[in-house]
Amino acid sequence: MAFPFIFSASFDTGDNSEWDSESDTGSLLDFPHYPTLAAVTSGTAPYRGAYCMRITPGDTNDHTLIEGDIDIADTVTRWVGFALYISTDFAATADDIFNIFEWHSAGPVIEASISLQITAATDLVDIGIGEGVVASTFNSITKGVWHYIEALFTVDVTPGTGDVLTLYVDGAQYQTVTGGNVAAAISQGALGTQDTLSTTNAGYLLFDEFVFDDTRPGITHRWATHRVITASSFLFVGSGQIDNVKILDGGSGDVILELYDTDVYNPSLEPRWRGRTTTANVDVDAADVPIEFTRGCLARFVAGTLPGGQFAIGRAVGWGSDGAVRTYASKRIPAPGNL
Repeated sequence: MAFPFIFSASFDTGDNSEWDSESDTGSLLDFPHYPTLAAVTSGTAPYRGAYCMRITPGDTNDHTLIEGDIDIADTVTRWVGFALYISTDFAATADDIFNIFEWHSAGPVIEASISLQITAATDLVDIGIGEGVVASTFNSITKGVWHYIEALFTVDVTPGTGDVLTLYVDGAQYQTVTGGNVAAAISQGALGTQDTLSTTNAGYLLFDEFVFDDTRPGITHRWATHRVITASSFLFVGSGQIDNVKILDGGSGDVILELYDTDVYNPSLEPRWRGRTTTANVDVDAADVPIEFTRGCLARFVAGTLPGGQFAIGRAVGWGSDGAVRTYASKRIPAPGNL
């Protein structure tokens, strides 16, 4: 993988600030905090961390985040990966096919897409990948559980071997589309719903842990106790312990990492722990561990080029299952000045 990823977003800032722009006419896209999700009947917790992205469909507008770092030159292969949750009550009164991720050339022009298909009579949902506006071939995908979606795209602008698009769901290859030629190189990506029917208006979609890179992202266990991050992220919510911290420096030195005792994104808080590197490519292991947290643990990079952090999570009350996070959220008492 690149160090860090070419582009990544944890959504743990609780807003769209990790992305270049947002298109959300009708205001159906938001970034719910985990207690908000826990209050939803038969809901879930974010795939990781304290926040994720949510779209509650109900109109024909775009509800997307746009990022220009998602670019692919001619003959180049790149990967995207993201966690996707389709609520159990996601439903429609008319059959619908719409995109949840698009690769754009300048214009923007949709060159390829990952699409969902919903069948009104059964409310079953399928997923597919295709060159052009929407996919045309689909495979089923279950509702009510988190899935990790990965997609490979090899761009072929000048007719040669042709484009290659491959879709993976939870590590298994679902589809491959080959032989086409896109009109131009990819200059941006769009995550979210586009061109839904207004009759697709029940339930919601969640997105989390987005990655764009030059190698396959792969699937890290949702509750892995050893984590490597390259962007600010919540490691856990609720009380817990970090057994070890290692600051990874792949750039010019002076990577500064701060750990906050909170479960609400607020970079103005006093850090619980602070460490830094001083020389490029020299990683630093913390000596003053383990570190205890009461509200949760936010790991935030405040300086440095190509930063990273490696963590050993000793324990956390909101850990191991959706149920553990939801149970903690239901009992959570807001701290003064900290919702």
